Amino acid sequence: MIKLSTFKHIAAIGIIGAMIFAGCGITVREQHARPNRGYYQHNSRQYDYRIQNNERRIANLRNSQHRDDVIVIEVRHNNMKKKLREYKGTTRHEWDSFKREFNHDMKELDKSLKGFSKRNKKR
Repeated sequence: MIKLSTFKHIAAIGIIGAMIFAGCGITVREQHARPNRGYYQHNSRQYDYRIQNNERRIANLRNSQHRDDVIVIEVRHNNMKKKLREYKGTTRHEWDSFKREFNHDMKELDKSLKGFSKRNKKR
C-alpha cells in the first residue's frame, strides 16, 4: 500500500499540474475582447447578398441616359463594399456601432437606386 506521505506528494503534484493546465488558454477578459466572429460573419453574409443585389441594379442602370448619376451611386456602393471588407472591430459594441452606421448608409443607397429607377422610367 502507498504511504500517506507519498500519496500527499502525488496529490499535490496532480493539483499543481491541473492548475497549470487550467491556466493555459484564453482568460475571460481575453474572450470578451475578441470579436464575435460568428455573429460578424453571419451578418456580413447578409450584407454581401444586399451588395450583390445592388450591383445587379447598378449594372442595369449603367446604360441609361443619366450615366453621371449612376457613377455617383456606383462610387458610394464601392466605398461601402470596401468599408465592410476592411472592418476590423474587436468588440461586440464596435460591431453594433458599425452595423448601425452601415445599415443607415445601405438604406440611403437603396433610396438613391429606387429614386433613380423611378426617374429613369418616367422619361
